[in-house]
Amino acid sequence: MNSKVYFTDRQTRTDYNMIDKLEHIFNELGLDKAIKPGEKVMVKTHFGQWGNTNYLRPAYARKIVDLVRGAGGEPFVTETTGLGYGSGGAYGGRTTATEYLGMAMLHGFTAGSVGAPLVIADGYWGTDVFDVPVDGEFIKSVDVATPLLDCDKVIVLTHAKGHGLGGIGGAIKNLGIGLVGKKGKAAMHFMGDIKIDPEKCLGPECSKCLSVCPTRCITMKEKAEVDISKCIACHHCADVCSRFEAKAATQTWRPSHTQGPIFVENASGVINSIGADKFYYINIAIDISDKCDCWNYGAPLLLHDIGIFGSRDPLAIDEATMKAIKDAPANPDSMVGDIECGDCKFAMAHACKDPETGEILELAERQLSHAEKMGIGMREHEFITLKKDPPKK
Repeated sequence: MNSKVYFTDRQTRTDYNMIDKLEHIFNELGLDKAIKPGEKVMVKTHFGQWGNTNYLRPAYARKIVDLVRGAGGEPFVTETTGLGYGSGGAYGGRTTATEYLGMAMLHGFTAGSVGAPLVIADGYWGTDVFDVPVDGEFIKSVDVATPLLDCDKVIVLTHAKGHGLGGIGGAIKNLGIGLVGKKGKAAMHFMGDIKIDPEKCLGPECSKCLSVCPTRCITMKEKAEVDISKCIACHHCADVCSRFEAKAATQTWRPSHTQGPIFVENASGVINSIGADKFYYINIAIDISDKCDCWNYGAPLLLHDIGIFGSRDPLAIDEATMKAIKDAPANPDSMVGDIECGDCKFAMAHACKDPETGEILELAERQLSHAEKMGIGMREHEFITLKKDPPKK
């Protein structure tokens, strides 16, 4: 049996706006009846990076929270920390829970504005996680954010847009990057262990790397030494070291075209952690650029707003979202203004080339085909366009 994907377009009116349409999708997914009194419901979204203006407005999260409460559930809104240390500027840090919550507040996300607690799901440093085994091509375990263990339902509320490493930033990306700790993020971005060059290390007179190491796997003798068995490859030490000009700590970045399949495997671990039956997916395809919301600027939009998608299947909803983005006409003033309908706008914008052939890779296709291979959903689906009129209340 094919998965179902529900869709409502971007056309609105005074008695049926985008917030109303979000409720329509919520109800079509059966959440109004599935949520039982007292159940704990995670609403997973993205607070955006400081400087980015394309992220989802807090009003969407607020509407989901109100609907969950109306059904008797106990909602909380969540995100996870980012990699690196101190790279976000004065207001843009996502390294620690306090940094990210502070930045979320600047973007309008507070307990008051969304009507529920804001929780950084992987803890202060991004290490509040539990390991889930996966049979992946690239990884064998995933460090899943701990609050998932206490959830009865998870609503994955995603801003659908491009992603420079996975082609599309949709529901799968929101799972595979957004609900794992720093070890899971690092597995996607880096290959190999952190290395310390003793010739460049400034030794005890510096020691900046010690205080930013979440697992305290670095010790300082004459030079810094790393206990690799405890290292989560968070890149904190390398970031700090580079800013103090020593550049003794280094890590090898994965080639861009190999990273998307890894966050697919991360997503598999997230789903398996509590079971696919607890997850519900909503993709809001508006303000669509080629950049993820973790970039520090709002990139120009590649096409017009499309609408809202809903499904119980993360692969089906991303497949449907990607098809709609391909089929829509491009913004003629954008970097893909002359692309034909049906071609991949993100592939042209990202221009990620195969290192052997030099051909531009369609990274979204690589992501979705790997998701199908991992068995986390179905690409074939029943596409259901909702009626123009709102449901009667």
